[in-house]
Amino acid sequence: MRFAPLDSHFTGIAVPVAALRTEESCGVGEFADLVPLGRWCRDTGLDVIQLLPVNDTGGNSSPYSALSAFALHPLYIRLQDLSGAERFSEEISRYRAEAAARDRARHGRFSYRETLSFKLSIFERAFTQNEKSIRKDPEFAKWRAQNPWVVPYAVFTALRKMNNESPWSSWPAMADPAPAQTAAWWESHLRQCLLPAWVQFQAERQLEAASRELESMGVFLKGDLPILMSAESADVWADRQYFDLSARAGAPPDMFSPDGQNWGFPVYDWQRLGKDDYRWWKERLRQAGKFFHAFRIDHVLGFFRIWRIPRGEVTGLLGRFDPSAGLTRLDLEDLGFDDGRLRWLSLPHISEAELAAGCGPLAPRVAELYLRRVGAEGLYNLAPEVDGENAIQQLAEPAEVKAFLLSWHANRTLLGEGSGTWYPPWYLDRTKGFRSLSDQERAKLRELIDRRRRESEETWESRGRQLLAALQDATDMLVCAEDLGDVPRCVPRVLAQLGILGLRIVRWSREYDTAVPGKPAAFIPLSRFPPLTVCTPSVHDTSTIRGWWEEDASERKLFFASFGEKGTCPPRLTPELYEKIVAHCMGTGSLLCMFQLQDILDLDEGLWAPDPRGDRINVPGTVNDTNWTWRMPLSISELCARTPLSERLRALVEERRRIPLKKDV
Repeated sequence: MRFAPLDSHFTGIAVPVAALRTEESCGVGEFADLVPLGRWCRDTGLDVIQLLPVNDTGGNSSPYSALSAFALHPLYIRLQDLSGAERFSEEISRYRAEAAARDRARHGRFSYRETLSFKLSIFERAFTQNEKSIRKDPEFAKWRAQNPWVVPYAVFTALRKMNNESPWSSWPAMADPAPAQTAAWWESHLRQCLLPAWVQFQAERQLEAASRELESMGVFLKGDLPILMSAESADVWADRQYFDLSARAGAPPDMFSPDGQNWGFPVYDWQRLGKDDYRWWKERLRQAGKFFHAFRIDHVLGFFRIWRIPRGEVTGLLGRFDPSAGLTRLDLEDLGFDDGRLRWLSLPHISEAELAAGCGPLAPRVAELYLRRVGAEGLYNLAPEVDGENAIQQLAEPAEVKAFLLSWHANRTLLGEGSGTWYPPWYLDRTKGFRSLSDQERAKLRELIDRRRRESEETWESRGRQLLAALQDATDMLVCAEDLGDVPRCVPRVLAQLGILGLRIVRWSREYDTAVPGKPAAFIPLSRFPPLTVCTPSVHDTSTIRGWWEEDASERKLFFASFGEKGTCPPRLTPELYEKIVAHCMGTGSLLCMFQLQDILDLDEGLWAPDPRGDRINVPGTVNDTNWTWRMPLSISELCARTPLSERLRALVEERRRIPLKKDV
């Protein structure tokens, strides 16, 4: 599907489908709820509705843990629109009322597992009672023929159910099937496979119908495509050749995650994908293009380089960028590092004094069980069987012993992979080996690392441009990128050259390059945001505008001054000041200005949650029943009836439309 011509500014809302609320939805927001939301957007002047990923995630409530790159989540299907579900109408109505009562008791949060379980039970019974007609349905047969991903997905889903939803890696059979085996299993277990296939047929019809209806209103739908797939997904199971299971993807350490992040997702084998002309990715984009006019590439940096973490690690501390120009044996020999010194730099060496200081009276036991003495010296290396974060964390030892072993496991000046190439760790300066070098050796090693980084930048730029151009050519959708984190210098340049929109989150868009040491970096004026960007004050992984305002007094005061406000910065927002902030964001030079739905609802003081933290979608690094389960506090019909809010929003959007669009779009 195509986005509108890029000849004006656009304004939209970002919202999870699950968060929508209508009188018809059953326990959770549904694809059909997008239609009344679209009417409200049209009437208030909003152009775009952006969703979180809508792929099937099974029992995991995180939309970024997809079990399939192609299949939609059954959770968002409207039950009463299923043919054959009429006989369950009373049961559906009763569940809808019960779910609404639970929502109120949970302060607006829905019950993910209960709702999914109920809907799956309706699908199965409706399928069973209508199986003969479903098997004969020519439209269903035609759809299956047009979507070859359905067979492996349906076989995978049926096998998962037979194996009590356990990971495919633990299945006693069909854990690593050839395509012919998957096709044969479909034929021999047709009934079990037709059920998930039929559910997907229904889901696609409902989302596609909603998307077409939005298009007829002049409202565009923007999807979200996570770059990575769960290791236990149908795609990794069926297309193993495209994934490297020897490593996991994540992010390097930063101010928010000092140990880095390990997302647990396998990295891609881009060379193997390229041999097939990136078929898997292109098919994925064609699937998304059935429903979306634009899409957001989650973690676009991964197309340039990914933070690759060895399997067996829990954090991202010992990761490295892949691809990267490493340090060869010849490089290191030129610096004067022979085999003995390479071993010293690439393995932790723990002295007896350090062992005693770290483990106290447990030191002899720790040395016997988990360390290996280096010759006759008073030095130890970690035993190979515990030389990994996962192995250490599983030990039945006191916390202080595990902390000691973990700290030394990460204490390496060179990270080797057994291939004669080494890479520097993120915290090079902190390592014992680096500190033991002479000043001259440290300077030479740093110069070599910097040189290899520059070489790597050239590789990243070439690869990012090649991959993104190939994918861009495969779709009509407008491409937007989530380009956050440790961003290489080449990324903004490549995105601009390809006409891909980058992301600017207001609170993180600072003048870091010109900041004075010891002082906070100033906010970049929003009018200076490049046109080929998406501007937003908050996202699903952050607090809302109101929540951010109350989190940090220094941040609040700096932002207050950045948009021309005088006087004392208030610790709590007033409705008048809140509206000024929204208007300030809408003054951005970005082509798209997107707001979380919560931030738009807060234009109406009557909808303010007592505690703005309750409006947060997700808190990264936490797993609980609160993340991803937020629902809007009123129905869409009730929202439409709040005329002052609609009028206020319409005036702000119309003011934004009058901003001249910069010429370089």
